[in-house]
Amino acid sequence: MKKILFLLLTVFSISCGLVSNNNEPTKLWHTDVNEALTEANKTNKPIFAFFTGKTWCSWCKKLEKQILSQETFTNYAKENLVLLELDFPRGSRNLPQEQITLARKFQIQGYPTVILMDAETNLLGKTGYEYMTPNEYVAHIQKMIPKK
Repeated sequence: MKKILFLLLTVFSISCGLVSNNNEPTKLWHTDVNEALTEANKTNKPIFAFFTGKTWCSWCKKLEKQILSQETFTNYAKENLVLLELDFPRGSRNLPQEQITLARKFQIQGYPTVILMDAETNLLGKTGYEYMTPNEYVAHIQKMIPKK
């Protein structure tokens, strides 16, 4: 009886592993500039570039917790934006060149900064942490995006 139970559990766990590998969720946030640009080109969606100090910036953490991780924002983003997170850890000198180039192009001087841009890195809008509900933040973002 124990052998049959063990065999059934083994088969079940293997089949669950196979199913989960075939149904991997779509990655919501890109961390590679070139991947985000490629997706924006392919989908004709604007890029929401989140310049953050993930581990040390308290306002970045607030924006993430109060807005960016909320269902209202993520549902809107899945349909309408290409999300790009560009983390700038304190003291890090080994950042990707594309990330540094974007920060210089948009003159990022504080965190968090959100840049809305098209696939050619043309500026559509600039914002950061705003004391808003997720619905208000989505409306705030929508005002910056040109109508198609």
